[in-house]
This record gives sequence, C-alpha cells and structure tokens, in this order.
Amino acid sequence: MALVVAGCSSPDDDKSDSSGFESITIEHEFGSTTIDSEPKVVVTMLGSWTDALVALDVPIKAEYVTEGYSGENNKFEWTPAHESEVIPYLGAESISVPQLAAIEPDIILAGYLGSEDEYKRLRQVAPVIPVMQKDAVMDSWQDVTLTAGKIFGKQDQAQSLVDDAEQQLTDFKTAHPNAQGKTFSFGQLNAEGQIGLIADENDPTTKLMTSMGFVLDPKIKEVAEGQSRVLVSAERTDLLDSDLLVLWPLGGDPAAFDALPGWANRTAVKSGATVFVNNNNASALSNPTVLSVPFALDLIAPAAEKIPA
Repeated sequence: MALVVAGCSSPDDDKSDSSGFESITIEHEFGSTTIDSEPKVVVTMLGSWTDALVALDVPIKAEYVTEGYSGENNKFEWTPAHESEVIPYLGAESISVPQLAAIEPDIILAGYLGSEDEYKRLRQVAPVIPVMQKDAVMDSWQDVTLTAGKIFGKQDQAQSLVDDAEQQLTDFKTAHPNAQGKTFSFGQLNAEGQIGLIADENDPTTKLMTSMGFVLDPKIKEVAEGQSRVLVSAERTDLLDSDLLVLWPLGGDPAAFDALPGWANRTAVKSGATVFVNNNNASALSNPTVLSVPFALDLIAPAAEKIPA
C-alpha cells in the first residue's frame, strides 16, 4: 500500500508557514495539489475522508453527503457525532461554486469527481484532493486515513487507526476459519427484478471482502467478461450460488428476493449465510472507511458463522 504524499520542504528550501506547517504535495489523478499552510476550514465530499478526520479529531466545517445513501438523517451510524454543516448533494456536478465559496474552505477533500473539468471548477474555490490513485474511482480507506494524518500532522495517530482496523480484519479471519477461501457475491435487486452484481477484483467491496478471507465468485467474473459490474435477469439466480451472499434490495424489502426463481435452493440461502444491506448501511461495504470497517465486520460475522466447513 503506497502513500501518495510527498513532502516538499528541505533545509535549503523552507516552505514552512509561521505555525511550523511544512508544505506538502499530494499526487492525484489530475496532477498534484500543494498545501502551503495548515488547513483550518475543511470541506469533505466523501465518507472515507469524513471518517478519517473525525477519528483524528480534525474539525470539519462542512460535509457534502449523497442524498438518500448516507445513513438515517444523512448520518452514518458508525460515525461518531461531530459538529459540521451537512449538505446533501447528487454528485460533484450539482455543487454550486458560490455556495461552496461561501464556506471559505482552505481545502476540499473530494474523492471521485467524475472529470477533470469538475476538478478545475472546484479548484477555483480552494485546493482540491480528488482520487489520489491513478486509474481508480476510489482510494483505499488506508490511503485516505494516512494521507489525512500527513496533511494535519497526525501521522502516528493515523497509522495507529489503520493498524487497529487491519488487526480487526486479521482477528475476523482467525475467528471464522470456515469462511476462509469461500466465495461471495454482492448483488443489488432493482425494481425491474434485475440483479446487479459486482464483478471486479478492484472494487472497494471486493477488496474489503477479500481482506476478510472471501473470494469473489469466479462465475460472476466469467459472465461479466471484463466488466466491473454485470446486470442479469431474475432467472440467473444460479450466479448467486456462492457460499456467502451480500444482498441489497433497492426497494428496501429483503423478501423481494424470495420471488426469484430457484432462490430457496441457493447454497447461502439454505445455510443462512446471507446478509441484507440497505441504503443507510451499504456504504460500509461499498465505500469502506477507517470507522466503518468494524461495523462491516459485525455485519458479516453472523453469516460467516453459518458457512459450513
């Protein structure tokens, strides 16, 4: 895991401000962003950044959250209470630059922005950190946490947070030996009865499940033919014959899966190794954070315990 932050100061080229802050440059998908002074007014646009800052006790002035998918009342249950202005939005393109500028941010911790044009639009207001990893749509929760520690001078605390969460992942594997090497599928059921399946080893959900010891069901990767996700008809429940199923009924009712042909005969359904998520908590798996990892482990554990040897 590479941390994509580089210090820019040296004894011969001291770029420290009066508070002792050393200028740093963060490389990212659209180039790099240099931070010359310690950010005091912070805006976040992604849960992993928000959780990292909350865990590091860094104040957040405002946080943009995805309407309808950010927990009850736009607060995730794994994120401790904290003071900030919560602004629901529907993606970077919906952000009003004047509204953002009125916050007078020193830094915008954004994550996925969709395009370089959006990055440049927001950069008019303050330095922006989009996705740091090249050719990715999301940075790992480890890199986000460690980068936050670097920006705000809390490297040791950030490393400790990452180490603790990774230890919990290791403990999970030890506590659930029957789950190790077993297949999983993550599926969304839409209103038309179609099932959307994750088919990418690099998807954040896949990476988190892999860190628990599971493997993405190869049948899904085969059908996807290189796509990161694949949409299949309700009749293809044979693709959900994994050892563990994580299921997201977009209509909100897990009973909707019962109507799918052959559902009762699926391996995980028969063993009870199924997990149902909803709009309020699915982000714990789809956008893992340093604070949501323990929540995700608690979510998966009861199903993992039912996987036969």
